[in-house]
Amino acid sequence: MMEQATRTRGRPRYDQEDAEAAEAFRSIGSKVQLNRDEAAPLWVQLRNQVEEAINTGLLAANSRIPSEQALCDFFGVSRPVVRAAIGSLSNEGRIIKMPRKGMFVAAPREHVDFMTANLGVFDDLTAKGHKVSTRTLEIYRCPPSEKESKVFGIPANGSVVRISRVYMTDGTPITMTRISLPGHRVPGLENILSENQSIFGTIRAVFGLTVKRADRWLRAALPTKEEADEMGVAANTPLIEIESIAYDADGAALEYYEAFYNSSVARIHMAVEQPSATVNGVDRT
Repeated sequence: MMEQATRTRGRPRYDQEDAEAAEAFRSIGSKVQLNRDEAAPLWVQLRNQVEEAINTGLLAANSRIPSEQALCDFFGVSRPVVRAAIGSLSNEGRIIKMPRKGMFVAAPREHVDFMTANLGVFDDLTAKGHKVSTRTLEIYRCPPSEKESKVFGIPANGSVVRISRVYMTDGTPITMTRISLPGHRVPGLENILSENQSIFGTIRAVFGLTVKRADRWLRAALPTKEEADEMGVAANTPLIEIESIAYDADGAALEYYEAFYNSSVARIHMAVEQPSATVNGVDRT
């Protein structure tokens, strides 16, 4: 069994903070076989064995992970080895690093289908049985920007309703979204939209507006410090930036938004089906 982490500067030892998880790590440490003669680097060997412990449930989802120094003591390796192993697992979404809180085993990732369906993330995750909550940062009516005027085809003397929200699934932030709606189509929305309420569901129920299709664009991006704090991630964490325009059945733009999406919480699922090539009803594929 590897040597336990020592107390430093009055901070409680890891096993005093989370005895159950510490016992799991001591159990792993007693079984880890790192061979310096193998072709695979030590950090790869360590990474694979920690991942196996996650896959088998020895390390439970959401359990806290020790500090890098404590891991060095558990496994008898240097800090660069631990840092590389944990960094790899973090990049793959198996471990979550939360600023000022520590590192945790990630829960199994679900997926959302809202990229290819006429649903927002709120409705898609709710349909999958998740508890979805929101934190509304601001909601107000104002004149449209040049971009909003172009998207919605409204004059400068018109208005838009802007909503900034952080969406959470089972308590974990998954997306931070800045939404714009054409003001003349949603009169008074800013006064009736409640927290933890679907925007799509509200405009459907109150105004009879339904989204028929949407165009969405994705790219990797880094959030600002303020955006990272709202999402509960480190400022240098790459997120998926999404731009979306949703249209009603008549082809009129109904919603425009820009969002940061954390794919380590839930992957984005996209299904692609190749249509059959037929000639006179005969499949030629």
